[in-house]
Amino acid sequence: MATMGANVVATLQPPSAGTDAIASAAGLDYLAFLTTTEIESFAADPTRIAEARSERRLAGFTYWDSEVQEGFTTPEAQQRAYAALKSLFPDKLVLYPTRLDPIVWKPGFLDDYFRPDFTDLVTPYFYPVGTTVLGQAQEGDPWPETLGGLLSALAPRLPAGKGLLPVLQGFQQTGYPVGSRVLAEQLAVYRKSRPDLSDAAVFAWKIAGEPGPLVELAELPKLQRGVCTLFAALSPGPARCRRRDVIPFR
Repeated sequence: MATMGANVVATLQPPSAGTDAIASAAGLDYLAFLTTTEIESFAADPTRIAEARSERRLAGFTYWDSEVQEGFTTPEAQQRAYAALKSLFPDKLVLYPTRLDPIVWKPGFLDDYFRPDFTDLVTPYFYPVGTTVLGQAQEGDPWPETLGGLLSALAPRLPAGKGLLPVLQGFQQTGYPVGSRVLAEQLAVYRKSRPDLSDAAVFAWKIAGEPGPLVELAELPKLQRGVCTLFAALSPGPARCRRRDVIPFR
């Protein structure tokens, strides 16, 4: 990810000295992950707190409740998790991702679950090309209308001055090829409601084990070029992209 211009990478692991060392070697900051249950034990362990505070590259945390359906962490659980992490790490980011597709199929989803007070940045995600609960879409289909409709429902609920960090689809479903433009096209939809948007995240998807229905970013040179172009356009300084077309054996 560093060779494609990213400056922060999100993990699915709690903070650790090992991850901090890997991120440091790559020239990246990183976001650690804790479930709402793990936050309780983490917050009660002075040793782990001290270790995390000593890390050089820990930029913050993402969290959600792993015991419920994805995107449906209750407001009460969001409040507890956010308050606990911010009290321990007031200078770090604490993020709760906002799933967008339930806006369509779950009546009252935003009323019941969207609480922007419990995340430092509103971090919406919907991966439009492929098969989703909202239907199927190839890259050339009018999926921007679907994404735009979801964002139109979310926009009136964003507090003034609240930062937005869109999470863009950076992987490919088998049978639904994507090219280098799909990332910029997603960002363009977000910018219709937030023209000043200057940050973005890419969900790169790392698959472990046997090949499955999703193709990860590391196997998609065209999409890698799109990531480089995206981050270069967003970077206020010199472009960091050092991507190579030849993918080394891993």
